Amino acid sequence: MQRIQKTSLFTHSRVLLILFLLAFAFQTASATEILEVNPVDIPQGAVILIIDGLGSPYIYPELTPYALDGQMLPKSQGGNLSLILSKSYMVLDVRAPQTYTEAGHSVLVTGYSKALSDVIEGSGTTIYDVAHEYDYYSFAVMHKGDFASLCSKQDVIIRDVTNSVNRPEMLVMTNVNSAGQKQIPMEVAALMQDSIPVLDDRLRQFPEGSQQRYDIYNNWAISTAIDVIDHMHANYPQEHYLLTINVGAVDSAGHYKKDTGYIASIDGIDAACMDLYVKCKENNLAFIFTADHGMAFPSPDSRGGHQAAKYSKTNEAQMVPFVVSASGIASSVIEGSYGQEDIAPTILDILYLPNELRLSDGNAIPLRDNTVLKVSVPQKGTLEIMREGDTIFSTTLSDSSLLRGVETGYNYNIHFTSDDSSVSVMKKEIFIAGSEHIDFSLPAAASTSEVFLRNPRYLIGSVLIVIINIIGFVLIRKILKE
Repeated sequence: MQRIQKTSLFTHSRVLLILFLLAFAFQTASATEILEVNPVDIPQGAVILIIDGLGSPYIYPELTPYALDGQMLPKSQGGNLSLILSKSYMVLDVRAPQTYTEAGHSVLVTGYSKALSDVIEGSGTTIYDVAHEYDYYSFAVMHKGDFASLCSKQDVIIRDVTNSVNRPEMLVMTNVNSAGQKQIPMEVAALMQDSIPVLDDRLRQFPEGSQQRYDIYNNWAISTAIDVIDHMHANYPQEHYLLTINVGAVDSAGHYKKDTGYIASIDGIDAACMDLYVKCKENNLAFIFTADHGMAFPSPDSRGGHQAAKYSKTNEAQMVPFVVSASGIASSVIEGSYGQEDIAPTILDILYLPNELRLSDGNAIPLRDNTVLKVSVPQKGTLEIMREGDTIFSTTLSDSSLLRGVETGYNYNIHFTSDDSSVSVMKKEIFIAGSEHIDFSLPAAASTSEVFLRNPRYLIGSVLIVIINIIGFVLIRKILKE
């Protein structure tokens, strides 16, 4: 009798679980449809190369670096970097609001000018959160800036737990949230793990503190990232992803090898940067070149810094490069003044992803003449986009959709008409300068309960919940009687 009772309880519990999952699915599931208002060439993903401690005055041809004593400092002579800059979209004046590693990386990925590592912990705060919402993977190869909250946003990351050029300890970490998404991260993790002995073998060939060690350390990070790109292209060419790289030895050289060692370390990654740039071009990946902060020097032939008060207000410490090469974005030099907090929303705009960064106070830099709109509606109906009296786009929507290729710089009238004739036409007039979210899901004329009842998905979910409650009550009474 006892065994029969347990079997019966198990069977009923399974029925309840299935009904609950169905109810939950009907109430919460919503696939974001992606539509094109105008044809667009969307990158397969983005590679974000962060050269830790690299100030733009040391590489931009339009700028000149100076020491605190007013003397001119040397600049990188890397021919490959110069060629990349000439073929890309380059923003001349981008300034880090906080000139140290934790803050720089936090601002870069959140678009929030006051961000520190604790801000990243929240949901919806980073470019990785937004990308994950739209089925992107996130991978990282990082020497520095690899604090716990940033690591937690990566599907796979390989990081140096010592932040040491001379004695690195590389560790691979994974964060797999779904069994169905496990295969790709596990393969990338194995690839990263295999790269560790390669780094160790190369470093052992040269003495500690040598320029060769600095260059090997930097170039290994870039070559490992290229291996990830090759793996994804060969095995998963349709998958979208973000790949973040932090190259740490340029910053270390500024602190320990004086200005000459600093410049030598920039020149030491010149060829590898070109290899990465070309690989991104070949694989339709956006190439993004930037830094967390810069580096200032008291005088020529001296060690540098960036966080102390005497350094933090200088152009050399504040100004960071922001260079973009991606399909549909023309090469140009932009002279406006921008903040590092503008980079994260710009990265999302490059990928035609909506700016849903929860805490961002930055704005996307206008790289192209079109953008993405997210439109949310309460139920099935017709959406019309009108400009100067003409309908330029019309479609049927039933939930949330991304509309890509909407031209910027115009006023639009956007109308939604529900298939339910009892609902009046909902309208919004808006000037589109960048990514926007137009939300018709809770119109002012209708209460939340009315929208809830009109949407069959919510109604079916409610009926199932009532059934679950009834079955649960009957099951409990039956168990008590037995």
